[in-house]
Amino acid sequence: APDNAPAWVHDREQLWNQVEAAETRINSRVAREVQIALPNELSPQQQVALVRDYVQDVFVAKGMVADVCIHRDNPDNQHAHIMLTTREISAEGFGQKNRDWNRKDLLVDWRREWAEHANIALAKAGYEVVIDHRSHSEVGIGLEPQSKIGTSRQREDGRVLVAEPEVTIQGGV
Repeated sequence: APDNAPAWVHDREQLWNQVEAAETRINSRVAREVQIALPNELSPQQQVALVRDYVQDVFVAKGMVADVCIHRDNPDNQHAHIMLTTREISAEGFGQKNRDWNRKDLLVDWRREWAEHANIALAKAGYEVVIDHRSHSEVGIGLEPQSKIGTSRQREDGRVLVAEPEVTIQGGV
């Protein structure tokens, strides 16, 4: 959360209750979710540091509050869910919605910034692999997207081993 945010933003229950309370319409958008794939090359501690830095630089620095959850239930699909508030926060609580955060071009910026953060972390860890934020078609790769089966379906079929539970980042971000 931003430095000027009230202490209660670091308590998940209070945070989302306050988010809901700030809304006046029953069909209001209360949050947006960003999912990011974590580089398997990095250790769990390096992944947490990477996500923390990314969230701080890209979302929190702009006034958003982020609720982050890392999933490692499938070792081949380690990823993070980042829930972001739609309203700016001050010492008094949530203010107006920031409609600029809904711009579609921001998504491309967020993807580019994730690639930059991940590539720096990978280089620091001694890897020469590079993540590219662009789509396959943008870089000239002729692969078609495949349908996602999903973890619960894979568990039914016995194809997924549960490696460890999700990790929640608490504290500074």
